[in-house]
Amino acid sequence: MADFIRTLQTGYHALTESGQFLMLFMTALLFLWFLRGFEKKEFRRLATVMLLLLLCPVSIKLLLLYQTGFYGYENLWALLPMTALLACAAVMAVFKITAIYISERRKLRKAVSAKREHAAEVFAVFLMALLLFFCGTMEMAKSETGQDLNGDKLPEEVAEVLQLVEIPQEEGVFLLAPDEVAAWARIYSGKILLPYGRNLWEPVLSAYTYDVYMGDMWELHNWVNGTLATGSDGEEALREEEMVLSRCASAGYDYLVFSAERNNEEGLRLAMENQKEYVYFAQTEGYVIYKLQ
Repeated sequence: MADFIRTLQTGYHALTESGQFLMLFMTALLFLWFLRGFEKKEFRRLATVMLLLLLCPVSIKLLLLYQTGFYGYENLWALLPMTALLACAAVMAVFKITAIYISERRKLRKAVSAKREHAAEVFAVFLMALLLFFCGTMEMAKSETGQDLNGDKLPEEVAEVLQLVEIPQEEGVFLLAPDEVAAWARIYSGKILLPYGRNLWEPVLSAYTYDVYMGDMWELHNWVNGTLATGSDGEEALREEEMVLSRCASAGYDYLVFSAERNNEEGLRLAMENQKEYVYFAQTEGYVIYKLQ
């Protein structure tokens, strides 16, 4: 059962992190391929136009200015054809919905005025625009707590943890910690390095970028926060804990921080006793800190 759950999680991450555009692209491709009135020669024309745009210096310059500055020329080869074909499929879908709507109206009433046909087209376009709108980020902001969140004062329990971390003067130090600690680490010191940013667990922060985190980063995040699904069998759960700990040591994470509840879990406690890479370093009321030897 645990293997089945992990398989589903892997598939979910592949879809939501790195496969969403490709999935939509393939869906649009199949839609246009089997759509009546859309012939194969139109695919050839689309491919020719894409190739010319991606090889012409003038169009390349304009496209690079249009896209996010973080990305380069190579990204155009993936994003431009997908965007163009998705837009084409969306337009064809609007026409198809409009035609079906008008056809059904004509069956009910023999005479449909031009105004009503035009109103049907406007209504179909409105529905598609509404659907596109709801594809964006519609997440409500998290409610603030009584803690001081103005950026110049850390929550007391977080400050206690970060003050214990030994930060070299010339080099940075790698920290892996739960969300509530990691969210303040870079504010406390720019020399504290993190495996991932808070835009991993707060998707609204990266809603309009192409950046995505791979499945191993999500697994690491869920593991340190205690939300990673592990095997029901004790030995299997222990083996999984040891594997992630070994990955952390190989990646050079200097400090591991766990909540007191997470640290008391049997699987993690036994894994810490069996491994030799990390040693107990310090503890606060709510967190336990381990240091890489």
